Order: sequence, then C-alpha cells, then structure tokens
Amino acid sequence: MSYFTKKRRSLGMYAAVTIALLALCTWRLEIDWGLILANFQVSVVRFTKTYLPMDFSQLREQLYQLWITVVISIAGAFVGMLLAFFSSLAISSKTSRYRVLKYLVRALASLTRNIPEAVWAVLLLPLLWYGDFLGFLVLCIISYGFLTRSFADSIDETNASCIKALEATGANYWQIVVHAVIPETMPSLISWTLYAAENNIRSATVVGMLAGGGIGYLMSIYQGGLYIGYTGYQLMASCILFIIITVIITDQISAQIRKRII
Repeated sequence: MSYFTKKRRSLGMYAAVTIALLALCTWRLEIDWGLILANFQVSVVRFTKTYLPMDFSQLREQLYQLWITVVISIAGAFVGMLLAFFSSLAISSKTSRYRVLKYLVRALASLTRNIPEAVWAVLLLPLLWYGDFLGFLVLCIISYGFLTRSFADSIDETNASCIKALEATGANYWQIVVHAVIPETMPSLISWTLYAAENNIRSATVVGMLAGGGIGYLMSIYQGGLYIGYTGYQLMASCILFIIITVIITDQISAQIRKRII
C-alpha cells in the first residue's frame, strides 16, 4: 500500500469520526441547524442594531480603565514570574534538593494552574471584594501556575555538564543557579514571561467583569442595564474594540522582543 493511499484512508477515517461526533452532539443537544440557518439573518440584524454604532462618549474613562488593565496584567505576570522562578528551582530535576518541598511546590503550582481565572475571581471575591488589587492577585496566581511549569521545563533542558563543572569547583547552590542555570535559560524565561503577560491582558477582561478592576469592570457596568436603550451595549462594543487593538499591539511588541532575544 502506497504512502498516499494510507494518507487518504487516515484522512477519511478522521473525517468519518468527526462527522459522527458532530451528528451525536447534534442529536444529544437537540440542535436544529435548519432553525439556526433560517434565523441567521435576523440574528445578524439584531446584533448590528444592538452593538452598532459604537459609542465613544466615555472615551477618557475607557482609555484609563484600559491602562489599568494593561498595568495589572503586566504586574501580575512580573510578580508571578518572580515567584515561579524560585518555585521552578524547587521542582526541576536539575536543581531540586528536597523531595518533600518538590512535591509540595508541584502540587501548589498544579492547583493554581488548573483552576481557571474566573473561578479564582469568584473564590477570592468574598475575601477582598471588588477592586484592582483583586484583579491583580488573580492574574498573579494564574501566571504563577503557568510559569512555574514552563520555567521548570526550561531548567530541565539546562546542560548538565555546566552544572557538574561548577559543582566540581566547589560552587554552592546559588552560585550554580546564577552562573549556569540563569544564563542558559534566560531567553526562555523572558519569552514565557512575555507570553504570560499577553495571556493576562486577554484574561483581565473576564477577571475584571467578575472581580472588578480595569476595562472588564467598566463593561460589567455597561451590561448592567443602567443605560437607556442600547447605549450600554454600544459602549461595551467600543470597549471590545479597544481590547482587540491592545491585544494585537501587545502581541506584535512581544513577538519583536522575543525575536531579538532568541
């Protein structure tokens, strides 16, 4: 059997499985595709009428809250990075020294990484109430969990010969970290931190709507029905536009920085 024949059969099998799963989901969820397609034009008209034209009457407040969102996103990534670096030293196979500490830190990092930011916001809301600090804390927590795992993987890829050479000269633990681990992993650490900051800017909107702080909190106010007609939704649409522009700009800046470093 030729390579192309095997490839066609594999693609056909994947397509059949995908169609079967789609049919199963459609049947189980009782989705009426005909009704959806029939009402598609009505939905588009309703969407356009609700969100357009965008309302920029509160531009100054929106830009200020957008700035708050960017600040708490970057600050959360930076603080999470500092905590994650020391935690990654405790769990990496190249730098861990205490087995009990390794398992404890790994469990903490796994817990913070696997609980979504929206859940963290709801859990911490009764303790700290609404505000920028709560948004910052949630972003710091999710950055810590993500970066601890990423940093540990980067440290695991460190050249073992460099560490052994320093150990042979009598270097202590922190001298090995400073002169072997950090120089070799620095590009990866910076790249992962930038990626965490990008994710934080995306997540900060949802966190702000739930926990307060930044442009997400402003959107929750617009959605709360305090405005006449569609004004609140049109104000919210302008916020979404600013968020999209900010995400695109930060992605480009981060990509350029990573390109220069790596």
